[in-house]
Amino acid sequence: MTQTPVPEPPGFADLSKADQIHYLQALWDRISRGPEEVPVPPSHVDLAETRLRERRQSPDRAKSAYDVLDLLGTRKR
Repeated sequence: MTQTPVPEPPGFADLSKADQIHYLQALWDRISRGPEEVPVPPSHVDLAETRLRERRQSPDRAKSAYDVLDLLGTRKR
């Protein structure tokens, strides 16, 4: 999937960071209304299927999302 540079919307740089984030969230909300239209590379589907299969085979080895977020929060950057 080739990425094409997207021009910055007029006035975007003048917005506060909070307003820039709000703008991006609103844009994502528009995109996500039709998730079936978002291209997903076959490699991503394969990886998701593999991880789901592994989770079903060994549920005791899986970590909750909260545990993963806690782990990521303690890493040094």
